Amino acid sequence: MSAQVINTLYELTQDTRTLSWAPHTTQVFYRIEAFDNGLTWERKAVEARYGIAQAHWEAHAPGNLLRLVASVEAKTPGGPDSVRISYRRNAAPERTYLWKASR
Repeated sequence: MSAQVINTLYELTQDTRTLSWAPHTTQVFYRIEAFDNGLTWERKAVEARYGIAQAHWEAHAPGNLLRLVASVEAKTPGGPDSVRISYRRNAAPERTYLWKASR
């Protein structure tokens, strides 16, 4: 029982999701915006680059979105000079992640 309690506390406080039963269920509502020289990319361009909807919800940890952007930008040329992800996990306050190209 104590191992289950420890794991539950760990799962709720970390950027992870190894189990999918109710106490670990999260919804991350997000919006991804890409910019090039101060101009905002069109929705279709953002969705084509990252392979997900520009604004939607994700059933996993917010870190998945951050790793997705970092991974795509590390592997795919011709990207934006910055990407902003605004996200909110369940009912928590909104947070913002900013990725900048090292040019």
